[in-house]
Amino acid sequence: MLLSVIIPAYNCEKTIIQAIRSTEVYLDDQVEVIVVNNGSTDKTELLIKQEARKNSRIVYAESKKGASNARNKGIEMARAKWITFLDADDRLLNPNNKLEELLVSAKEDLIVGNYIVNKSEIDLYSMTKSKNNCISIIKQMLENPTKYMTVWGKFYKINLIRKGNLRFSENLAYSEDSEFLIRYVLLCKKIRFIKENIYNYTLSENSTVRKYNSQMIHEYEKAILQVKKDLNEYSEFENSFKFFVLMQFNLMMVHHFFVKSNNTTSKLKQLCKKDYIRNALEAISLKNILTPRLLPLVFCKYHLYLCAATIYKLRVIQNNKKIR
Repeated sequence: MLLSVIIPAYNCEKTIIQAIRSTEVYLDDQVEVIVVNNGSTDKTELLIKQEARKNSRIVYAESKKGASNARNKGIEMARAKWITFLDADDRLLNPNNKLEELLVSAKEDLIVGNYIVNKSEIDLYSMTKSKNNCISIIKQMLENPTKYMTVWGKFYKINLIRKGNLRFSENLAYSEDSEFLIRYVLLCKKIRFIKENIYNYTLSENSTVRKYNSQMIHEYEKAILQVKKDLNEYSEFENSFKFFVLMQFNLMMVHHFFVKSNNTTSKLKQLCKKDYIRNALEAISLKNILTPRLLPLVFCKYHLYLCAATIYKLRVIQNNKKIR
């Protein structure tokens, strides 16, 4: 096997068949698809099993609830040289049928492609300043995690995962994919970026981060502290980690403002006083965050919390329009 595609499947009866078929498992005998049902209560299990009966390289498996548990199960079962992760409501893309040729000849440890969010292309290839320097790449990933630090849209060497004994943290409810990716890229000697779009991500109203969770901010904090621990031995990433903290803070606030309408400004002020966020805000210079995307952080840095809250509320409105 050349490629194992791992799909966590939870209550995804409307999209799971499209996801499986996007892998081209029916056309390429070098591809296997491991679909891990992690507690579905709809027709997901039935649909996967029906599809698996048509093709022996579609493998049905089960795990406990949670995407981390499902992905770990897939890692344990994978038989191919490379693995990739596909969410059940997304699609894998194979531009000009080049993926097989690419994976056969690749000498790198990680292959990163461009991807599409709805109809917008995220061009990581053009965004990446130095494509041949792993330290530079890791810095850029940390400084722009929303674009780079997705677990999907990438191809990983199974031998490196097993050599490093890497698994998704089952203790993290948010940003577990970013934390896994950081530990993986720290093991990489060579990373390759390609120009093609290899993944189609679907913005969904059913996303976990769009549902109310009273522990959401606490869970994000757990992930931030875990990434900090992962990077403890790497002083070269200290400044980039501060950017990572602030980008995660941005996410926390957009999600918080999405699900809550009361006391949002006071919550923002309370968070900014926490050591790990306050230290990051103090350390980052104004010129590094004076952009439209990071404008709320400028206001937070200078304690203009009402202004920051207004921007976050506007972001929520924009995101809702994108989904519709």
